[in-house]
Amino acid sequence: MPSAHKFMISHINFSGDNLMKLLFIFTGGTIGSTVQCDFISTDSAKPYLLIQAYKERFGLVADYDAIQPYTELSENNTGETIQMLIESVMEQLSAGYDGIIVTHGTDTLQYSAAALAYATAGCDIPICLVSSNRPIEHPQANGLANLHGAIRFIEQVGTPGVWVSYQNPGDVVKIHRGTRLLGAEAFSEYIRSIYDSYYGWFDDKFEFQQNETYGEKIDEQPALCGNVPLNPATHILRIEPYPGMHYPQITTDVNYILHGTFHSGTINTKSETIKDFFLTTHAKGIKTYLVGVSSGISYESTKWFDELYISPLHDISPVAAYVKLWMSSAFGLDVDAIMQKSLAGDIVPL
Repeated sequence: MPSAHKFMISHINFSGDNLMKLLFIFTGGTIGSTVQCDFISTDSAKPYLLIQAYKERFGLVADYDAIQPYTELSENNTGETIQMLIESVMEQLSAGYDGIIVTHGTDTLQYSAAALAYATAGCDIPICLVSSNRPIEHPQANGLANLHGAIRFIEQVGTPGVWVSYQNPGDVVKIHRGTRLLGAEAFSEYIRSIYDSYYGWFDDKFEFQQNETYGEKIDEQPALCGNVPLNPATHILRIEPYPGMHYPQITTDVNYILHGTFHSGTINTKSETIKDFFLTTHAKGIKTYLVGVSSGISYESTKWFDELYISPLHDISPVAAYVKLWMSSAFGLDVDAIMQKSLAGDIVPL
């Protein structure tokens, strides 16, 4: 269990008029870590070092506060830490800040970004998540560039909502919608949005450029909120397809299946064993959602979805779909209605 810190750890006022007022929320991750004895571990002093390193490289003309609700490597992220982060942000939304910057690890950045976006949908300030591919003192670390992107985005653009500032190797800093990130890939430090639908990027002068192909639907439902804990999702079974796979036995606590697809949005619907699995789960009252499916051209295998009681979730990140399902079911909301409706820009209009 991560240590909780609700105290204010710093407040610095820089000279000048009309300064931005920012809140930094530090949670750990690689951006808040140090290499010690050949291992990367969190460092309680790193938040100060991050800001100092940023000031030395870019300068920081802003009035800011910083809090540290917990310190944890993001691979240890749980419903508890996500809920702590949401509560920390929600408590500060009306505190007069021009923007909030959350430092976070890259392993589960996508999950926290989606959860924050769903919980704060309709907020009136930008909330930017910032991470680093390596500890910030490493010469190839992108943490300072990512932080610069977040600060410049709040300063230049200020669009409300949850965003992720990130620079892939050899690329410019891009701003992604918090609900559109693809899951992290093994052996890769890249972060991408589904359909490459990032919000915009910064040019070589660090001026923001809008992605002309970006679009999003209006919110079709309110933010996902609840007064109950975001407990482990034992009621959700996630399945990924692969050749020769054997479908698992379904335990009595499973209410939902979130089924992934191959890159073309397909699964094996020719096998009678697989067909029996879906028919059996339906008979048990278990709802199956399919992610990774485009609303565009369909393959022959997709015609079986209706007959097997599979509900495709079109044009949404699999990570965001899982978080949406987790939160809506945990909070006792109308899950099926919520899963099919746009919220926080999650469903990409094609």
